[in-house]
Amino acid sequence: MENKKLVSNKKILILGSAVIDVIINIKRLPKAGEDITGVQKGQNVGGCAYNVAKILKYLQIKHDLCVPVGQGPYADIIKSELYNSNQSILIEDTRADNGYSLSLVEDDGERTFITVDGIETQWLSLWFKNIDIQVYDYIYVSGYGFQEVNNSGDAILSFIRNKRTDCHLILDPGPRLIGKRFKDEVLKMNTILELNEQEAKALAENEDIFLAVEQLYAVTKNPIIVTMGNKGTLYYTSGKSELVPAQRVKAIDTIGAGDSHTAAFLAGIAAGYGLREACVLANDIAARVVQNVGCCVI
Repeated sequence: MENKKLVSNKKILILGSAVIDVIINIKRLPKAGEDITGVQKGQNVGGCAYNVAKILKYLQIKHDLCVPVGQGPYADIIKSELYNSNQSILIEDTRADNGYSLSLVEDDGERTFITVDGIETQWLSLWFKNIDIQVYDYIYVSGYGFQEVNNSGDAILSFIRNKRTDCHLILDPGPRLIGKRFKDEVLKMNTILELNEQEAKALAENEDIFLAVEQLYAVTKNPIIVTMGNKGTLYYTSGKSELVPAQRVKAIDTIGAGDSHTAAFLAGIAAGYGLREACVLANDIAARVVQNVGCCVI
């Protein structure tokens, strides 16, 4: 697909984390107690929010990136990357370094993460004092921000409660999903869900994907977007669903594929695309990303 130039006057806030991704290629995941060899393929700045912002920048969609930056060697790398990308640093906190993710990539491109958390899991309400949420038309958030094990979700939820009612949340629940004590409220905040098939089934607690999207739509009253690997993208809205076919490509590394799909879908709808057209764009960008190491489009 040859992308049309996207034009949008919508205000977009990307809210979440920037971490360091250490990428290691392995034949397969080791068994318990086993020692296998791997090849380090890169050390990049990643994290859901940073990846989404990176793709929006590639698509020339204006946005504000709100990620906490701490103090330490990983934070220094992230600061440098944000500076080189002309991204403003909206939050700095010296209490801890940023975290990192060990990304294990198997021969088929599938990835498994081991994450060491940092300042990006220690959100505070005072961080938002200089951010005017009322100006935004779309706010991206990740399920990683709404976990039960820390107080970050309370701070983020307190902030997004003040958004305009017509402002859409774009929620990627992620593999950990959204914490149960946040789920009911966040899903009803004019929320568009963008998630993979496994996450959709788990979030709806239904193994039938078509029943799962119906159940989720009944809660959100907004489109449900489900990525289904090489089968394509399923979108569901108001009794209508369609599977938009994926491009057939050789996947080298699926790190950032979901984030890039979410970013491109968001870019599409912000530019006035219909759901199908936005899914086509998202499939195209995700297909390019999986042919590279890390969340990268060439």
